Amino acid sequence: TLAANVAAAVNVGHEYLKVRNVMPDGCERILWLGANRLHVLDGNYEVLERVHGDAMVGWRYTGPFDELEAQSVAKDLHRVVEWKEVGEDEGTGIVHIAPGAGTDDFRLGKEQGLEIIAPLNEDGVYVEGFGPLSGNGVDEVNPTIFQMLRDKGVYYKVEDYSHRYPICWRCGSELVYRLVDEWFISMDEVRHTMMRTTKTINWIPAFGEARELDWLENMSDWMISKKRYYGLALPIYPCKECEIANVIGSRDELQQRAVEGWDEFDGNSPHRPWVDAVKIACSGCGKAKERIKDVGNAWLDAGIVSFSTLSYYDDQDYWNDWYPADWISESFPGQFRNWFYSLICMAAVLDGTAPTRTIFSYGLMRDEHGEEMHKSKGNSIPFEEAADKMGADVMRWVYSRHTPQNNLNFGYGVGDLARRQFLLPLWNVYYFLVTYANLDGWKPSDRSPATGNGRTAPSPGGNELDRWVISELNLLIKQVTDDLESWRIESATAKLETFVNRLSNWYVRRSRRRFWKSDDDADKQTAYETLYSCVETLTRLLAPFMPFVSEEVYSNLVGRVDPSAPASIHLCDWPVADESLIDADLSGSTDLAMRLSSLGRSARASMGIKVRQPLGALIVELSNNQEKAHLERIAPQLMDELNVKEVRQASDSDSLLEHRLRPNLPLLGPKYGKQVNDIRQILVQADAAAVAMQVRSGETVSLNGYTLNPDEVLVDAVAAEGFAVES
Repeated sequence: TLAANVAAAVNVGHEYLKVRNVMPDGCERILWLGANRLHVLDGNYEVLERVHGDAMVGWRYTGPFDELEAQSVAKDLHRVVEWKEVGEDEGTGIVHIAPGAGTDDFRLGKEQGLEIIAPLNEDGVYVEGFGPLSGNGVDEVNPTIFQMLRDKGVYYKVEDYSHRYPICWRCGSELVYRLVDEWFISMDEVRHTMMRTTKTINWIPAFGEARELDWLENMSDWMISKKRYYGLALPIYPCKECEIANVIGSRDELQQRAVEGWDEFDGNSPHRPWVDAVKIACSGCGKAKERIKDVGNAWLDAGIVSFSTLSYYDDQDYWNDWYPADWISESFPGQFRNWFYSLICMAAVLDGTAPTRTIFSYGLMRDEHGEEMHKSKGNSIPFEEAADKMGADVMRWVYSRHTPQNNLNFGYGVGDLARRQFLLPLWNVYYFLVTYANLDGWKPSDRSPATGNGRTAPSPGGNELDRWVISELNLLIKQVTDDLESWRIESATAKLETFVNRLSNWYVRRSRRRFWKSDDDADKQTAYETLYSCVETLTRLLAPFMPFVSEEVYSNLVGRVDPSAPASIHLCDWPVADESLIDADLSGSTDLAMRLSSLGRSARASMGIKVRQPLGALIVELSNNQEKAHLERIAPQLMDELNVKEVRQASDSDSLLEHRLRPNLPLLGPKYGKQVNDIRQILVQADAAAVAMQVRSGETVSLNGYTLNPDEVLVDAVAAEGFAVES
């Protein structure tokens, strides 16, 4: 970029020095540099003058490449300018400025009214006017530039330093900046319309609205042109004579305006090279003019699609039937300034409304370690491989259960976890039902539910387990329906996972004896119909998430036994909850039973006591009055689950926990030194329960002449002798 230099920048708040520098070879130079950069000099130096940067602004200097033809526009205009971004940590503390070779330099050049010299063509090769550099690639010229500087006596030395550098994300090549002319759409006129329509969209996640509004608030004009060959051929025809630019709106208009090249273009795609042959008559001076060579930003096409493909100009009634979209979806990191932005822009300009009612956006997919997936890194997984190895339904479940605003770490380990935690328990319940139904020759009756044939869910009768699981099933239908209607996909999957876990680990496990018994009584029939109802309805709820597994289960459970049923689960009606069967009180008591059973098993495990060994009592301490009321109701279940002879609430006489006291060494050590050992013994012998109460109340503790703050005593709660405790 040195060959394109037009200015030098200083920070007005920094101090600069004029020095006489005697090099190790005896060569003497007069140099200016930042006061904090003296250490970069070789040899000895003498400070001749000190100034602040503001005194240097406006100074003129001779450029290092003034002899080049390209420098003629700036040869006598090189000057020192002010720039607050100039630092003191690199180089000389005075920054070389080339507005034609960098973004920041260009911006500063516009502010300061500097001349601009653009050195490169689209291939990264120096253009004419740069002497021996012309015709050479940007990666080839460093040795030449260094030699030219040596020949002129202005070369001092080269310093290596690290800095951020743009890299092509596809091939990894280093990139350079190049100044070009581009076409822009002025956005200020539509900014507020776009912001207004953005607020009418339902954004999921909700922060999407704020992020889009922030982009719209701060956006610059929209650059719509690209220096490429493939892409939308921009229909812009500027006139070199009268400077009027015409924009062509359709193929028919282009044919009407064409004065050259239509026959060559006719019948071909409206892309390069064919469209480049057409010239039109200028609407100002009438002279023939050609299309600009630029192609359009791809988001122009993406943004206009809901108008260009839905007959906006030809059939407004048809367009109104389809517009706006109910829902669109894309990954959010780049789309707030790309697709979402272009859609909102086009809709705001043409119709003044939002292009969609809902935008569902999500994070990026990474590998299992959180790294970006790339073929070159060897960590990308092709879809076909993943679908074959993991299974399409497992992949879909992994995506569906993920919180959309977070990045998804995807891989076979993640898929295996989803299979083990959800798909296998689901399949085991289905396998259990089919196995015992075949053994008993059981088939669903007209009271068993099958979509579309008028059957109803079975009456659970007096069995509390049946009533509970049918209540949970109808609650699940209601909640999953609400979640899907509101695009809370991950919430729906969480509820489905919870239901399958409870169906498998509570209902089926506690109902096994009903299926095992030899008598074909009403209780056994109700158990079959209840479990069948749960699996069949659950399968319909899962159909949008797991279309293949659900189709397999449906074909066997319904298709094989009911010729009047729809041919596919995906032709069935969506389940509708019967809210009269939802029993909140029963759900609460069973939830408590499951929690206490889990805690009881943990307490047994902590002491190494297996469930088959009977124990005297389960003592439960509850603070919630409603849960206290449930305990008597669920006592028989707990006695059965935990193999205890009695279930009762804790009384004042039950001492389930003991307290042990320890000194908080990080606090007491510096304060008491070796006396900490005495304090340790005092705490062991103290009334632990009384001290624990003082500590919990925030009181100081006085023991044997020591006064301890409450945070200086650690209280451990442990099970009292003869008890195993979990909470």
